[in-house]
Amino acid sequence: MNKAELLNWVIFAVCAISALAVYSSYSKTTNIIRPARKNPVVFSPEQYSLAYETVEFATADGVWLRGWFIPAPGEGSGRTIIFCHGWGSNRGEMLRDTYFMAEQGFNLFYFDFRASGESKGAGSSVGYLETRDFDAAYNFLKVNRPEAAESVGVFGTSMGGSVAIFAAAKYPELLCLIAENTFLSYERVVANWSWHRLKTPYFPLVALTLFFVRRKLKTDPEPYSPLYNIGRVRMPALFINGDNDDLVPLGEARELFGMCPSEKKQMWVIAGASHAKCAEVGGEVYRGRVSEFFGAHLPEPAAAQPAPPQK
Repeated sequence: MNKAELLNWVIFAVCAISALAVYSSYSKTTNIIRPARKNPVVFSPEQYSLAYETVEFATADGVWLRGWFIPAPGEGSGRTIIFCHGWGSNRGEMLRDTYFMAEQGFNLFYFDFRASGESKGAGSSVGYLETRDFDAAYNFLKVNRPEAAESVGVFGTSMGGSVAIFAAAKYPELLCLIAENTFLSYERVVANWSWHRLKTPYFPLVALTLFFVRRKLKTDPEPYSPLYNIGRVRMPALFINGDNDDLVPLGEARELFGMCPSEKKQMWVIAGASHAKCAEVGGEVYRGRVSEFFGAHLPEPAAAQPAPPQK
């Protein structure tokens, strides 16, 4: 084989490898923006003997979402917690880990993000499009359950935590926030997921994949990351993370916590917990800590409190 032939083979090999990298990266965009609905909604309020209403509402861009409104037991309450589940999860799994809050006298509002659970929509975005879903859920609560929207907190896990932080920055009237297993940056969590779950290196494959995702979404999801919104969160906030989380390493979780300017912020690291396993590992301690936080920072509205006895 002469030098010219060798050079041709080298050029062919480089082109073939490049084409394979581009094809592979483009294909992986489907894994990111179209999560498989492999997790049906198998947990429901009935399993926990909770009264509930199934609700539906549309986002500003026309996607129909489904959720549950679980009223507080007794004569009602003006205190409501809005729950935001993680990527590839659904409202039922969020309910499974947090249903105990109904016993504390709060209304609970769960909904499926687009392309998850029983909601419509073909595409996810790991946070960007889901901010529209939160807007729709919060607006539904204020318009259709105004008596329950006087004192509102938000609880999000993973992608849902990212959305919850965005919401806390956008809606200062929200009273408190729990962000669990919440990534610092969209690009970092995609890179972590690609490497730890798929063994895909960042360069060139993940970088190319992110490029194609931006092209498909026609925007850059990165500015919707907690990194760019946590600086406006001044309400009481509890950050929860496991020390065995491969998608949200503890160092990144601590960095996010440090960037929050709230004077009433806390961070709780659960030993041995991996991603999305804080409730499971934390057990009764987890339930007590979450109940204590909302009990302290999500008070009953003054109008709903009984009047002081006449002297």
